[in-house]
Amino acid sequence: MNRKPLEPADPWENDSVWKLLDHATPVSPSPRFVDDTVRAARLAGQTSPWWKRLLTPAPLAGMAAATAALVFAVISLHGSGNSPAFQTAMIDTRQSAEIQDIAEAQTLIAAVDQLDDSSDTELVSLIGF
Repeated sequence: MNRKPLEPADPWENDSVWKLLDHATPVSPSPRFVDDTVRAARLAGQTSPWWKRLLTPAPLAGMAAATAALVFAVISLHGSGNSPAFQTAMIDTRQSAEIQDIAEAQTLIAAVDQLDDSSDTELVSLIGF
């Protein structure tokens, strides 16, 4: 037969934690200890109002992202129609090639004026090698 071993008469008095606590200096609580404890307990159970929870940074970021996605969807759906406001202009290939050459030349001139701002790889890609 297995039986539980008999416990000593006062097991907590032989505990090492209690022995350490016996050597500790007693600390008296402040006069406002009870008031502070009751106040902390009262505040711990309260939830913030709905408008404070709505205006915290995390929901605001989510609402901003959702609004941006909604605006993007409306613009893309509205832009796919054949309304005169969204018609594209026909591009003349000769004129567009001239405009492209002028833009590349201006970009290269700007890069030459400020060589320290561009890396070697960027300069080589501007030259066109």
